[in-house]
Amino acid sequence: AIAENIFMPIETWFPLAVYYDDLPDAPKHQQTLLDAVLQLERSGAERRNYPEMAWTGDLHGVEQIHTNPSFTWIVEQVERHTAIYLLELGVDLSKVDLYIQRAWPIVSRTEQEIGAHCHNTAHISAVYYIKVPAEGTYDPGRLVFFDDARVNEVSPGLGSENTDILAEDNYLNQLQTAYVPVEGRLLMFPAKQRHAVTMNETEELRVSLSFDIVLTANGSASGAYEFLTPPPSQWQKFKFGNGNLD
Repeated sequence: AIAENIFMPIETWFPLAVYYDDLPDAPKHQQTLLDAVLQLERSGAERRNYPEMAWTGDLHGVEQIHTNPSFTWIVEQVERHTAIYLLELGVDLSKVDLYIQRAWPIVSRTEQEIGAHCHNTAHISAVYYIKVPAEGTYDPGRLVFFDDARVNEVSPGLGSENTDILAEDNYLNQLQTAYVPVEGRLLMFPAKQRHAVTMNETEELRVSLSFDIVLTANGSASGAYEFLTPPPSQWQKFKFGNGNLD
């Protein structure tokens, strides 16, 4: 009743920037990519995660698909759209070098999911959906982003499911947001953002690719090394290794 007669402006700042695009040539490449992923799954290392967790190439020795010719088309798309994403964020691309650090396939079957995590060794993460279960009443597995900063949570734990203090969920108090997978969609976000994938409740496969991208300084920006890793060409590997100190 109080709010009915009061209007005050509320401005929201510091949004999470999630980029996505539905690639127009995706149908032409779908079968090639799907066949390549399933072949890699069959020939990969013995399963190392729980049956309830989707098969992920990064845990099974399949984390360099960006060097595999079968994935040339999608690698080109990732590189192009990463540049667009960074331009939108205001980055001067002439002063950085971009690298795909690692890239791997994910195969999710019925009742499989991926737990909450983040990619701390990268700067940008990307996901591309090759095959998605047909639209229906069951969840095919949504990509969920968690708001760990919770800048609008005026009292810690105020939105806990163990209380009924919040009268409604809205854009000012939401603690997470979810993206439903779409075939042929490429999606990018800051790698440090904690995220998860909900359970595939369908009887069909969900197949996707993940990419971790790193920015380094290229030597043209004064003071950049304070915030960006120097170019790998400037690194020097230790002369000893593998625990050998001689």
